[in-house]
Amino acid sequence: MISIKKITKISLIAIVVFSLFVIWLNFYFVPEVRTYTSMNQSYEESIFEKRSEMELSIRVMGNIHQQLQNSESPVISEALQDAFFRNKNIIESESKEIMIEIEGLKNNWNKLNAMSLSRHGDSISELSELLDGLNWNAQELNGIVSEVSIENIPYESIVEIRDATSELSTRLKNEHRVVNDAIIGDLNAIINIMMILLLAILLGYNIGVIRFISKEYNFIFQSFKSLGSNRFDFESLPPVKSIFKEENEMRTNIRHLFDERKFITEIREILLEHYIVDDVIESLFESLEKVMGIDRIGIAFVDYNRNLLIAEYGVSNYNDVLLGPGFEVDIDSSRLSRMLKDRQSIMTSDLELDFKNRPNSPALALLNSEGIKSNLVLPMTMGDAVFGMVFLSSKEKHFFNQEHQMLAEKLIYEIKGLLNRAYFTKVIFSKITTSFSELVDQKDNETGDHINRMVKYSVAIAKGLRLKKLPHYEIDRKFILEIERNASSHDIGKVGIPDSVLKKPGKLDSDEWTIMKTHAAIGADIFRDLREGLTEFDPEFYKMAEEIARHHHEKWDGSGYPDGLSGMEIPLSARIVALADVFDALTSRRVYKEAFSLDTSLDIIRNSRGNHLDPVIVDVFFENLEMMKTIMYNSK
Repeated sequence: MISIKKITKISLIAIVVFSLFVIWLNFYFVPEVRTYTSMNQSYEESIFEKRSEMELSIRVMGNIHQQLQNSESPVISEALQDAFFRNKNIIESESKEIMIEIEGLKNNWNKLNAMSLSRHGDSISELSELLDGLNWNAQELNGIVSEVSIENIPYESIVEIRDATSELSTRLKNEHRVVNDAIIGDLNAIINIMMILLLAILLGYNIGVIRFISKEYNFIFQSFKSLGSNRFDFESLPPVKSIFKEENEMRTNIRHLFDERKFITEIREILLEHYIVDDVIESLFESLEKVMGIDRIGIAFVDYNRNLLIAEYGVSNYNDVLLGPGFEVDIDSSRLSRMLKDRQSIMTSDLELDFKNRPNSPALALLNSEGIKSNLVLPMTMGDAVFGMVFLSSKEKHFFNQEHQMLAEKLIYEIKGLLNRAYFTKVIFSKITTSFSELVDQKDNETGDHINRMVKYSVAIAKGLRLKKLPHYEIDRKFILEIERNASSHDIGKVGIPDSVLKKPGKLDSDEWTIMKTHAAIGADIFRDLREGLTEFDPEFYKMAEEIARHHHEKWDGSGYPDGLSGMEIPLSARIVALADVFDALTSRRVYKEAFSLDTSLDIIRNSRGNHLDPVIVDVFFENLEMMKTIMYNSK
């Protein structure tokens, strides 16, 4: 396909070349030709002038010859002799000069023949023949005259040569005019042709540009009109046959713009249709998978207080997702830390090579295990701060390009507000819940450290259980993150227990115990009401908190409260928190008891295995006992 840019370059080059050629013709070649033709004219005039002088001397010689023939006296007068020698010398001199002029004229015509690219070679050859004839006559006349004496003048031969010379001179004059006019005509024709070509190039170029503007203006106008009306049907635009490469590129770019705007509009509709963040991420991934061909999307948020980057959402088109929600990494140890400063996207084309260079990176290790080969990481910003990052991933190396990045950045601009509100709402609610739980806990405990220790015990048990990968005990990082956020709320229902019961220093009677046991249901009701109010935000929000609050006093053998659940009926989160709560209660002082020793507490837990506590979780507890001790000693 023709490129208008290329045509413009060629046209400009042709115009410059032709212009320079015309300038050269006008200012060098034409003057040069005119100089030679002018010189030829001078040579010709000189030849005719000398021939005229020579003919006058020949007539004088004829008169002398006639007088001598008619005279009866043998004595030649001195006057006749002087006239004879004077005219003889003139004829000799003029004939020699004619020969010189003829040689110059002949050389000039040869040069003109070369300058005209031998286009007039035949005519110039005829001129050369005429010049050769004139030259021979001049030589012959010079030879005769140089040997003639006054007593013996070969007047008839001289007249014959004169007449032949006169005839050749006349023919030379005519031929010279014809050839001279032909060469000048050629020059004028060349200049005219150059000018016509210049005009044709300019006209053709202008016609092309005008055609481009007139045909494409309506197409561009209708394109922007459709975009302004949120109509993205490219095929409905006026059909225009592309001639220039730029036209095809423009149509391709406008088609991409239509597709991009259509995609962004679809994303906006997704945001309007879905209120649940998980559903938004699922729909977002489906759209990105179709449009960009990605294999995975992940979203992480920055916890500036703990200097962590925490994965919150993750969706892929394969099942073996290892780097998922709940994964945490120290920001300073990650390359992504620079994004917090420059707020620029990061594109990694070969994660395998990156992992070879940084084998100690846990995130790269997990992505490598998943088969991810390339990444595009984009910052989510509010003001000047980066609050999170979006990870687009592919199983192909060198998958992402600048077009992907530009589209993704526009997409992030659309969704960052929703994700920012969703994440920080969740964080704020978790912080409020934790703070409220600590206030409630202070009514029941002498110190405020119980919550912190119990949460750390719960997280340590959950992490240990995750490593074992046991059937029915499957735990991912998201589960651990939820445990960390919700374990503190286990006793929040005690807000509804009277202080007379809650702070009683001795053993509770049956009525008091009945009242005390209601704290589990009270706590569950609190979170159920909150969860129902936040259903459109996240239907799973506070679900684990509700489970923990209601069931952390259930027992493995079914003797617990409030529902008498047993074994695997008890939610896993509640079973984990139950052990953490029991261990901290045993090793801590309460208003109604002193703290048990570590050994006594561990014996009680062993004896509770299989009746009060989940035996698998008890085993994990003892497998990670050193971690439990570290938490206990560092928190007291």
